[in-house]
Amino acid sequence: MYYSSLRISVLAATLLLPLSTRAVAAQAGTADVQKTLSGYYAARDTAFMAKNITATLAHYAPDFTGVSDVGKKHDLKEERADVLKTFALPAKSTVTQSTIEKLALNKSGSEAVVTLHKHGILLFADPQTGKNNVLVLDGSVQDTWAKRPTGWQLTHEVSSPITATMNGRPL
Repeated sequence: MYYSSLRISVLAATLLLPLSTRAVAAQAGTADVQKTLSGYYAARDTAFMAKNITATLAHYAPDFTGVSDVGKKHDLKEERADVLKTFALPAKSTVTQSTIEKLALNKSGSEAVVTLHKHGILLFADPQTGKNNVLVLDGSVQDTWAKRPTGWQLTHEVSSPITATMNGRPL
């Protein structure tokens, strides 16, 4: 009895070891990609606050496509124009923060789908009173990244509806 249960344990370990090794490797790969993409998001947030369009869009693929929270499709040229419009607003971005909530890596490790929470705080000076108005924006996006010879590039983004408050009141 002992011999046969030992043999089964050895057989099970022999069969499961390659599977567990692959699972550990996949987890390590996902962790590495998450670390890389978190760095990209942090750099984009910093660039956005500095109103640096080149650095803000540095990791967008030339064939980037997006879908806005109202279902409007757009390409990289339109994304760039929208970011520039935001930069032109008479507001100061005091906080721009992107946080990865979930990351799924495909089997080959060449594509990652990220669920991202975006949080921003903008200050608008009231021209009549000089007082600052605080606009807080929160939303989620689903980003698709592709690993290309030049590194990871953002190829597609789908935005969810954004919640916004002005001075603590919903808009």
